[in-house]
Amino acid sequence: MSITFRRARPDDLGAIVAIFNESVDLPINDEVELITPASRRDWLAEFTDDFPLWVAEQDGRVVGWCGLEHFYPHPAYRFAAEISIYVSRSVQGQGIGRHFLNLVDRAVQARLPIRSIIAYIYRGNEASQHLFAKAGFTRWGQLHQIANLKGTFHDLLIYGKTYEKD
Repeated sequence: MSITFRRARPDDLGAIVAIFNESVDLPINDEVELITPASRRDWLAEFTDDFPLWVAEQDGRVVGWCGLEHFYPHPAYRFAAEISIYVSRSVQGQGIGRHFLNLVDRAVQARLPIRSIIAYIYRGNEASQHLFAKAGFTRWGQLHQIANLKGTFHDLLIYGKTYEKD
């Protein structure tokens, strides 16, 4: 079973939402209820050639997604992106997250106008911390006890990577 990666299309939205919703019940997710495709249409439309959304497909089925969103809506931050990666539970542990990060590296180095990528990861999410650290992201900081997730306060760790560009 090979896994392929491509840019997301509007008809992928249902699968993207379903994969995100797999994480809603985790103690380290800040959503409290399932999201719907209708609630994410505008979000999907915000991705561009410069700030793309990719999906991973296995046997014609979307099994993961990775998006680069604008970090902050101010011109001073136009070269910074926030990254999100979600992989279906059915295929976790198969290297899809690592492949997404390699894809992002290649795209940023080849053509994207992004210089810095920021990942927000809750302290309890060791798998994501390990994934990003292994891909060359370093811990830039933490926001102490900032998020109340399902009745418990959590630290939000900030991981980042800067790309040197000419």
